[in-house]
Amino acid sequence: MFFNSKGLLGINARNLLYIRPYNLKKAIKLADDKIKTKQFLSARGVPVPRLYSAIKEFNEIDKFDYNSLPTSFVIKPNHGFGGEGIIPIINRRDNYWITSGGKKITLENIKDHIRDIIDGRFAIANSKDCAFFEQYIISDERVGKYSYEGLPDIRIVVHNLIPVMAMLRLPTKESGGKANLHQGAVAVGIDIGRGEATYASYKNKIIDELPNGLGKIRGLKIPFWDDILLIASKIQLLTNLGYLAVDICIDKHLGPVLLEINARAGLSVQVANLAPLRKRLERIQGLKVSSPIKGVRIAKDIFGNTVEKEIEHLSGKQIIGTEEEVEIIQKNSSIRLLAKIDTGIEKSIIDEETAMKAGLLENPLEYDDEKSILKVKFSLKNKRLQTILDVEKIPSKTYKMIIGSRDLKDFLIEPSIPKRDKIKKSTSIEESSPVIIKTSTRTPNFYEIDQKLIQIDNKIKLLYHLRPINLTSEKEKFFKSFKANPQFEYPQLSFDPLELIDELNKIETDQSPLGKMFASKKEEILNKIALLESIDEEDFTNISIQLFGTPSSEIIRECEKSLIEIDKKSLHQEKEDEIYSSEDAKIIFEKIFESYNLKNWKVKIKEEMVTDCVAGKNNRLFVREKAKFSKKRIESLTIHEIETHILTAENGKTQPYEIFNKGLAHYLPIQEGLAMYNVEKQQDMPFKNNYRVMANVIAINKALTSSFVDVFETLLEYGLPMEQAFRSTLKAKRGFADTGKQGALTKDYVYFDGYHQVKEFVEKGGDIRDLYIGKINLEQLENIKKIQNIRRPALLPKWLK
Repeated sequence: MFFNSKGLLGINARNLLYIRPYNLKKAIKLADDKIKTKQFLSARGVPVPRLYSAIKEFNEIDKFDYNSLPTSFVIKPNHGFGGEGIIPIINRRDNYWITSGGKKITLENIKDHIRDIIDGRFAIANSKDCAFFEQYIISDERVGKYSYEGLPDIRIVVHNLIPVMAMLRLPTKESGGKANLHQGAVAVGIDIGRGEATYASYKNKIIDELPNGLGKIRGLKIPFWDDILLIASKIQLLTNLGYLAVDICIDKHLGPVLLEINARAGLSVQVANLAPLRKRLERIQGLKVSSPIKGVRIAKDIFGNTVEKEIEHLSGKQIIGTEEEVEIIQKNSSIRLLAKIDTGIEKSIIDEETAMKAGLLENPLEYDDEKSILKVKFSLKNKRLQTILDVEKIPSKTYKMIIGSRDLKDFLIEPSIPKRDKIKKSTSIEESSPVIIKTSTRTPNFYEIDQKLIQIDNKIKLLYHLRPINLTSEKEKFFKSFKANPQFEYPQLSFDPLELIDELNKIETDQSPLGKMFASKKEEILNKIALLESIDEEDFTNISIQLFGTPSSEIIRECEKSLIEIDKKSLHQEKEDEIYSSEDAKIIFEKIFESYNLKNWKVKIKEEMVTDCVAGKNNRLFVREKAKFSKKRIESLTIHEIETHILTAENGKTQPYEIFNKGLAHYLPIQEGLAMYNVEKQQDMPFKNNYRVMANVIAINKALTSSFVDVFETLLEYGLPMEQAFRSTLKAKRGFADTGKQGALTKDYVYFDGYHQVKEFVEKGGDIRDLYIGKINLEQLENIKKIQNIRRPALLPKWLK
């Protein structure tokens, strides 16, 4: 019997194995809020029905203009579940509306229903809710003709970016035109590979024909099938829900449109497909899927009625049998063993006697009377893994190691593959007799690693992705009242995060000075990807602090003191002295390039920049189009951007590795600190008088617990010019869509932190010219000097020559 299948996924197993470990609370919270979900996904290119309006409070019910609604619309509870509380309106007469089921309802009926919604009658937790009015979808006739009145939809279960199972849900007369199965709708299984209807289930029974005389549906081709799968996979990537169901309908004019997402999807999809969901989920466990496109291709190959020919190529995951030969790698030798593949255990195990004979127990991580624990590297199917092994007695004569699920994430297990001892007699391993082979340690190819890291880092474009695309319009709104927190929108990620993370994880280094340098850069890039993935999320601030640090209370007091003591008249005087336009600045900077023989550098005027002037990639110095500069500011920017950042970048180009030009891990504090230090010494301007740096630090600290408006007002209280107060606030609140939220981008703290690092370095006798080797950090300076072929800096500011 199908219902006795061990592969069926039950509610408890679903909760324990998939919802709890894969669905974070904040992601579930988003899914439970239908309005926020659709706004979030719509801004990222997912098609959704149009939202007309929402009613959140009881006192809004009578005030709302119901005549502003179109003839047809849908009333929904924002936190509803199971289809409860939804009323589709298809027409209107003088004093009443007509539902899709033909029922007539009055305005008072609608108001009463909205009161029930707000009161929480249909909400998941019976808590206060809000009602909203949404576009009424007219179903594509190719699917709609099988539905009794209401709107049919397609539910796709997605895990690991792979659409695992799908069904078409058809409203019936009994379900009142709703597509909810518990109310009497029909579930129709869909072949993932071909997008064809298979079995039909009604009240958990397989039926040959649809009720209400709608005939047979088996073999129906679902329109836009590939698009539907791709949308479902993309939604999982965007929402960060590891296990979810996506409900999509097909509109007559718009095509596929998202209805809602469900973080706690029911399990009737198994009945509709006569296929156990748990088996499918286990089959894709640990697959590394780099993009929704790849996830769809894998789904169609694995779960469709197609031959699985290219699964290794498509999934990036090698197929292995239930027994495989492995090679444990030591410093001067390797050990080949036959291992059992067992997903039923988590941690891998090695036989105690075998480990002793091979000398693996000489330096265990832990040891007691019952069990030892080893840290080892081993190779399986030419893939190198590092893991922790338990040491136990394994009685088998065939295998001396058991590989558990934790080390099988990059492999697909196929039980039909013949066992190793039957197909390769020449390498059979006798009981307790590991084969020990002398091997040489492979030195990493650092030139390849250098290029790979630079290639990946270039794709990230951190500042581009953190610059609001609607900055100009939101700034104009803000300056009209200074009361509303800006609502920023950000560019979609121009790279595939999963693909880049996968590429980074394949890069292996060693403990040499070069190896440590590249390992640090790899870790920094991973954190930068994580930062961009967490835009407008709770983790954003914490990841920013990992990357850039955050000011201490002592530093905050120092900055506050400096801002208080700065002569405010000089700030406004500087504003009055701004006599140079962006075009004037361009001419001045071009002459300075000529004086340093930097013929490859150009000045470009650019719109909508957060800062007035910045040295960018591809040998460009960018100047904000409408910026104004004083003579002192031009001189400061020359020292800062050209005679610090650009000269160190040019020196970095002469080094043996490109990373010295692009920047080592955590190079920013030294780059910006060196620029601050140079400005102080060359312009005789004490660092404590740099109000921009002090303002940025205070803005960051305030933003951690306050809104955009609060940060802005705080800076005005210190006497900052209005434009500078806005810019400092903007820098601290980048990365948030709703800037009313608490949290900060702490990047601009590196100016303060870096200045003090450079100052201390020089005061302790350090040679400031060493900091012009390239874009480096102080922690690795001694290691850098040990690297072969490192050159002294050829380009130095005129005052250091």
